[in-house]
Amino acid sequence: MRHISIRMQYIMEAKVDSLQRCLNTIYKVIRNANDTLCGISQPSVCSEVLLSPRGIAYISGVTEVYRVAKRVEGGMKSLSICNATLQHSLRDIEIIWNNLQAFLSFSPSVLRMLPSELTLDCSAATGSENAQNETCGVCLLRTLNENDLNDTQNSVLYNGCRYHASCANFWLNCVDSNLPGLIAPEKCSEASNGAGLTVPVPNCMDNSRKDFTVPTAQ
Repeated sequence: MRHISIRMQYIMEAKVDSLQRCLNTIYKVIRNANDTLCGISQPSVCSEVLLSPRGIAYISGVTEVYRVAKRVEGGMKSLSICNATLQHSLRDIEIIWNNLQAFLSFSPSVLRMLPSELTLDCSAATGSENAQNETCGVCLLRTLNENDLNDTQNSVLYNGCRYHASCANFWLNCVDSNLPGLIAPEKCSEASNGAGLTVPVPNCMDNSRKDFTVPTAQ
């Protein structure tokens, strides 16, 4: 019993560490977007940049990165993960995201392209009795979520762990070349022996992982 308890504690610590790395990078990406727009002094120039094909693709990428943060928030709630540092990071991301939306007000048409808060809200997502293979290894939210059709129809499975396509894409491009393979401790079987927490990424994934333009975290 003690062995099981230590193993579960190790898995939880690894899971929290993975989430923190994810949120730290998300904050950097959105902050960089803020800094970039803040450096444009003329509103007319800012609007022109945002309405260009490259600008629209960039904002679309930042939005998908923010969507990952909302999934992390939903995954934490669904698994009852209470961690002050993670919660603080989520609040910082909300603040920087709101600042970005203020910049986007220079171009109302771009602002209207952003998904609604209701669409981004993953807090209502719940697990199921057969959710072991449905949990995203990055955000810990169910991939088979009716409220998130954006990736429900575009999830990937590798080495027994499922991922939202955009979560995996973000992690590979911005966080690490190894996908995290973390699942909920209560859903781990004794046969797994706690192994395989890190999933190496095969080269064959490189040709299909760029589902959106990922802004570089600096």
